[in-house]
Amino acid sequence: MVDENSLPPFQILATAKDLLTEVEMDQLIADHAALLTEGKLGTGRGNAEIRRSQIAFIGQEGKHGWLYGRFWKAAEELNRRFFCVDISYIEGNIQLARYDSSDRGFYAWHTDFADLAPRRKISFTVQLSRPEDYDGGDLELFFRGQPYQTDRTRGTLLAFPSFALHRVAPVTRGTRWSLVAWICGSRWR
Repeated sequence: MVDENSLPPFQILATAKDLLTEVEMDQLIADHAALLTEGKLGTGRGNAEIRRSQIAFIGQEGKHGWLYGRFWKAAEELNRRFFCVDISYIEGNIQLARYDSSDRGFYAWHTDFADLAPRRKISFTVQLSRPEDYDGGDLELFFRGQPYQTDRTRGTLLAFPSFALHRVAPVTRGTRWSLVAWICGSRWR
């Protein structure tokens, strides 16, 4: 049995700086920009009133194995230090997302955990755009009764419990790029 007093205090957000280099981020965007399709909801359907974004999936094949390795190492460390939940794998494919001001790209308030994804424990987002490249588009978490804006620094990993209510506010100028992954484990009980 875990001694509850030995666990770190609960946090809604943990961050890690410089997870990816400038060159790595630029290359991921360049390699996948032509593969973008409409971002869908967890049900597999699109709904422009809830989400306007374009996405591409980055598979675990050899070319991107380094990315999965880096994400997993960060997941283990952040989980040990901040979340202390049972994790065992990265779900499916890492998602590259593009939110553009041309259609006021956004994703309304939602969670990454639901009956469709009961094994998700920690959600990861890595900022790929520079803060000066876009206005709006903040990733916000709803915590303690109010929205909390997260760090926009390029290359920063933002990790939060998948059950946390969050959104991407509408992009009003420019383009916001990000990577998204879900760290999973045994079903919540």
